[in-house]
Amino acid sequence: MVYRTAKRKLDYDIDIRAMTEADLVQAHQLSIGVGWPHRPEDWRLVLEVGHGFVACDAIGRALGSAMWWPFGEHFATCGMVITSPRLQAQGAGRRLMDTIFEQSGARDLRLNSTRAGYRLYRSLGFEPVGRIFQHQGRAQLSELPTGDEIAVRDIVAGDREAITRLDGMAYGADRARVIAALMAQSAGTIVERNGEVVGFALCRRFGRGHVVGPIVAEGDAMAIALTRPHVAAHEGAFLRVDTAQEQGLFGGFLEASGMTIFDSVTTMIRGRNHGAQGAARTFGLVNQALG
Repeated sequence: MVYRTAKRKLDYDIDIRAMTEADLVQAHQLSIGVGWPHRPEDWRLVLEVGHGFVACDAIGRALGSAMWWPFGEHFATCGMVITSPRLQAQGAGRRLMDTIFEQSGARDLRLNSTRAGYRLYRSLGFEPVGRIFQHQGRAQLSELPTGDEIAVRDIVAGDREAITRLDGMAYGADRARVIAALMAQSAGTIVERNGEVVGFALCRRFGRGHVVGPIVAEGDAMAIALTRPHVAAHEGAFLRVDTAQEQGLFGGFLEASGMTIFDSVTTMIRGRNHGAQGAARTFGLVNQALG
């Protein structure tokens, strides 16, 4: 389907249409062009759980992309917004975002903005509410306090319902479809108390190596206990965690575990922010697009 949105003056016409799996090769090339580490498999995951659009020229070449993910009737995230350099100053990014606004309706929206996109998103009514820090590097076991007093076990398939419920409480919206897709390709750790799941972490292939996320815990010590087994499992290999925890024990643990801060993005909202309900908090993101 082609979405005809209001156009700014461009040097040539573009069409915006729904993204399909056939577009993933070109989408991957777009992300390479802006220095993002996403593999085709990483693109496939985000498309599987959401909706994407591509901006195409007259001969069908993808010159831009954008995606959004509905989490219920009132909230969504958006991201994977890329435009080729020749379109960045010509309104293509705004047209892609306008298409997301049309499709997402009255939902509140959240995104994580790179420096390049910040000015555009402010002009579209997004307000900054925080920062996300991209920790990455060669994993190494830390000598900092490990949270060993907190018992951790491996996740099994039967944990999915409890994990989905806890993630929804910590994230502030139902991400059942995302959790199902992640568990199909992740190893995981879990903390229980009196038979109830109170924390978990998932680790999967992503970009240059592996990423740990989401990480849901009641505090730094639990987040460390959940993450440390994944550091051990990938010691010497590339590991990444995206977190809002700049300071504190958890951020220090990531630094000591070889994952220094590589970059940061700005969390922005359009509408009402949806926060945690209960004791658990999101210490690690799925990725910067999905939150």
